[in-house]
Amino acid sequence: MRIICTDTPESEVDAAAAATHFLVMTHSHALDETLAERILRRNDCAWFGLIGSLTKRRMFERRMQRRGVPAASLAAMTCPIGVPGIPGKEPAVIAVAVAAELLQVRARALARVDAPANARRA
Repeated sequence: MRIICTDTPESEVDAAAAATHFLVMTHSHALDETLAERILRRNDCAWFGLIGSLTKRRMFERRMQRRGVPAASLAAMTCPIGVPGIPGKEPAVIAVAVAAELLQVRARALARVDAPANARRA
């Protein structure tokens, strides 16, 4: 895993390798939307999570559909993020719920990598 802190996140999205995992959590809805659209237009990420509510998701979906982002691409976006069933909007609660989801995403990715090796042994 590589964490990148930058003033030009758009260029990082463009330069990322295929099968990258993206987590977008910025200070700005406008920047979140810009990054989300760029990630979805790539159509090659392993996972994409966006911080926000279901209302934010629906708003972004409507705007991106008007700009030609296919519905199938929008379905690949995880928003809201965080393990379901953990109530609370406090930053610490959100952080724990998101960390738990990222651990699940990682476990699924590792299982996919291990699956071919296990199949050869059977």
